[in-house]
Amino acid sequence: MATPTTDRNTVAVPTRPTVVGPVEQVVDKRPAVPQRQLPAWVHSKAALVRRTARAVGHHPSVIWIGWSARGWWHVARIERDKMVGDYPQMIRTARAQLKAVKGDVAKESQFEAVVNRRTQQMKDRRTRYLITRGAALAPLAGVAGYGMVEGGTWISVLYAMAAVAAGVWKGRPKGVDPGRVEIAAEDGDPFPIADARTRTEAAECVRRALVSEGIHVKEVEANRRYDWGWEVTVHLAKGKPADIVSKAPDLETPLDLPQDGLLCQPMRSSRGRVLLRLVQNDPFAKMPPAPERKPNSRRMRDKQVVAYRMDGQPFAVSLLGVHVLVIAASGGGKSVILRTLGDILTACSDVLVGDLDPGGNGLAPLAEALGVRAIGDDNMGQIEAILEKALKIAKARPNLFAELDMDDNWEPTPEDPAIVLVIDEFPQLSDRAKELAVKILRVGRKSRVQLIMAAQEATVDSLGDAIADSIALKIVGPSRHQDIKQVFGTGAGADGWRPDRLHPAQGEDPADAGKTYIMGCGSTEPMIYKFLMLDVKEATRRGKERAAAGRPTVGRRSLDASGLDHFGATEADRLRSDLPKIVMMVRGAFAADDDPRFLSTSAIWEYLAVHDPDTWELSLFGDDEVKARRTAAQKVTAELKRAVDAMGLDIDMTTTQITGGARGYRLDTIKQITGESVAEAA
Repeated sequence: MATPTTDRNTVAVPTRPTVVGPVEQVVDKRPAVPQRQLPAWVHSKAALVRRTARAVGHHPSVIWIGWSARGWWHVARIERDKMVGDYPQMIRTARAQLKAVKGDVAKESQFEAVVNRRTQQMKDRRTRYLITRGAALAPLAGVAGYGMVEGGTWISVLYAMAAVAAGVWKGRPKGVDPGRVEIAAEDGDPFPIADARTRTEAAECVRRALVSEGIHVKEVEANRRYDWGWEVTVHLAKGKPADIVSKAPDLETPLDLPQDGLLCQPMRSSRGRVLLRLVQNDPFAKMPPAPERKPNSRRMRDKQVVAYRMDGQPFAVSLLGVHVLVIAASGGGKSVILRTLGDILTACSDVLVGDLDPGGNGLAPLAEALGVRAIGDDNMGQIEAILEKALKIAKARPNLFAELDMDDNWEPTPEDPAIVLVIDEFPQLSDRAKELAVKILRVGRKSRVQLIMAAQEATVDSLGDAIADSIALKIVGPSRHQDIKQVFGTGAGADGWRPDRLHPAQGEDPADAGKTYIMGCGSTEPMIYKFLMLDVKEATRRGKERAAAGRPTVGRRSLDASGLDHFGATEADRLRSDLPKIVMMVRGAFAADDDPRFLSTSAIWEYLAVHDPDTWELSLFGDDEVKARRTAAQKVTAELKRAVDAMGLDIDMTTTQITGGARGYRLDTIKQITGESVAEAA
């Protein structure tokens, strides 16, 4: 965990005396010998020395002499800077570059020439300074010498007092290092941020780098130094913050930062100000492990720390009534993030956690503490069954608010808990499962039926508009640039939300795995967070411990109100894994419309055209819109009948017609094809 550099004073705690038992006394009966009595002033010599030193140190004359010495030292340093200018810094930078290209003869000769040129330029500047200063001071020194000779001691004392006064004026305390730089008439060459030792030098370093890239700045202020680097505020003279954001990779070169080490955040309070974070080291090198969470020791409304921000601040969140989206590329730490969220939820006494993963092993380490679980692509039927029952509970619970004297939201208890379903690899869900999940996003918050959805990428086809409308907490790790707009919104990249500049793990190198940008639940600034690490072994131990302590189940009131006898899935809910795509998409069309008893082939086609435009777009069926729609509806019928015949099912696929309406299919017919009728009968 990164923390600002501070000095902590340790307080010595006195030790308690050791208690000992009685000791045998030996009595000496010899006559006493009178001891020599020393004067009191000898015993107090050390105290006298301390008092004297303290008195002398606080005497005004001593303080003024110290200020005077500091003032003349300051004057000497200023004159020295005038004599050599920025050349020592430029020479150090050139020598560092020379050292870095050791072995490359061409570049060595190039940088060696730069070192020699800068050295000669510094010598020439020193010579000019000495000549001009000597010419200016020679007459003054002559007059002063003549005055001392003619005036004697009193003139010398007067000169000394003037010198002390001038030094005190220059050396008196003037406050802290301002850390602010105004634009100079001439710009020097950029130098690495690692060479900056004070806030002023850091501000000057950033200013030079910005000017070298053609960015017009009005003011640069170094705010704070952390263990990992610097935080600097830039005030633009013209242009817009996006100019700095777009040039961040180019600015890393003159600043000598690691790749993607410059983070830019435009400030909402002032259009022309941009906050820069110059990351030289890992901000999370000292981050603590996941804290111990005892079984049933928390409630869902409690805030719990799940991650730390790069400035050392913990990110504590309450997941009560919060839908969550997690996006991270392969190797981006998605499993770590879900495991951490699962850890805080399974420690709550009023939450039932479900694990739905069509593409992997989900929350396997915490499996014993989970309420329901369906993993693997052959368990799509069970995943759909769990989502369908969760949706029914989400719709039924608001009807109980008045009866149970609740306000506008369900109040979770161990007897009737909140339901949180963790869905990994969301794009791999069937169309019907996706539709059910989207409906839960829209109606589940008040009922405390919530989703944590995860995917490797955010696409319009797989996630749709539900992200912007229904999800309060958005977590994005190493990902693609196009994911920024889909998750955080248009213009977020220009505002500093750049998870595409994080790097997923590669082999043994963890890179930025587990590091994210977070929007929601109090996080409004584009800063990097890192989730707490919970390894598999520790998660397995916690899961077993929590299962042994007992986990909550959905109460009878919620089940009765939703018409269910249990919450979860059985083997009878498992659908065939070889169902053709057209069958699952038609089933998804019914689910998207709240499972009506009848749906026309035209309405089914409209759903297919949205979710599979490459096959069902209207333009593929001709230029005449009326004829094209008729042809598309006929293709729906033909494709569905062909699929049923290939499955060897004896089901009448003749379309039916509702009085006065178009032809289509009944829900019962589609359920026969998918096997849901058999599952419900069982």
